Amino acid sequence: MRPMRGGGNRMIKIALFNHKGGVGKTTLTVNLSHALGELGLKVLLVDADPQCNLSSFYLTEKMLDDLLGASDDKDAENTIWSAIRPVVKGKGTVKPIALHQMKNFSGNVWLALGDVMLADYEEELPAAWTDSFARKSRGYDVMCAISDAVGILSSEVNADVVFFDVGPNVGALNRAILLDCDYFATPVAADLFSLRALTTVGRSMARWIKDWATVRGLASKSEKARLIAGVPKYLGYITSAFKVSTGRREALPHSHWEAKIAPRVSKRIVGELSAISSALTPSYSSNKIGGVKHFHSLAASAQEFGLPIGCLRTYVNSGHNAQIDEAQKEFEELAREFCRRIGIRV
Repeated sequence: MRPMRGGGNRMIKIALFNHKGGVGKTTLTVNLSHALGELGLKVLLVDADPQCNLSSFYLTEKMLDDLLGASDDKDAENTIWSAIRPVVKGKGTVKPIALHQMKNFSGNVWLALGDVMLADYEEELPAAWTDSFARKSRGYDVMCAISDAVGILSSEVNADVVFFDVGPNVGALNRAILLDCDYFATPVAADLFSLRALTTVGRSMARWIKDWATVRGLASKSEKARLIAGVPKYLGYITSAFKVSTGRREALPHSHWEAKIAPRVSKRIVGELSAISSALTPSYSSNKIGGVKHFHSLAASAQEFGLPIGCLRTYVNSGHNAQIDEAQKEFEELAREFCRRIGIRV
């Protein structure tokens, strides 16, 4: 039975976003999307990071080399860059591309491949941002290119949820993607720099939202209807208990950082966004969505086989089965909490 959404049949777009790398963002995206697929939701993964970490997780180096090698050809249909290339080059509209259905995902998860050529798109985005304030169609077209492409792709598979995998930065590409999302969440690791990055996340998101509201306010009624909405709501944060690397210094315990995360999120993200509109920060019992343990060697095994951790039975030593089952349960609980906050019944 297909799940019913709390607000109708609208597809939901989500990104896991933190300015700090190494917080387990791609790992969370892989395992969370798998859990959502297991719950009966159809999920489209969009690798929107020029480093292509998500695509590299699933596909072998040879497969990626073959697919990415021809992605800049005008007739290519391999990657998300192939989809938006006509718009970026000023030679057409977005076009469909081939999607990759993930193995061991109950047939419910698809991947739109990333591409290093997205760096070319990012170079065009600052000018498009400026042009959008000047109400130029070219600016609108470029700013909305990935959104338009994802609209086509999600319709092909009747996706309930789209997950964007984005890089750890506050650059122009992430700005365009986050402003197109309905929701975003922040993965946070137990270390000083992951914590400090939350300030950048809050300030950047608030600035982007306010600026895009100005763009939409200046646009004509007909143009406004096709622009990205620019009102991503904050779902909360997810802690990942990965080991803290501090060189020669002694690592502080995970509990030390956990105690600091909640007030930092409340002040630096929720505070910044709620100052714009309370609608951007829905009220939950806690800003913490959940936490993920460190599954040690299983994370590396998952990367080796291109599978979520919960699918590693028969691929690794049976002595790991209890830990695999624990991971499966943990990510299912996380997925259910995501659904509850978004308003999806599963």
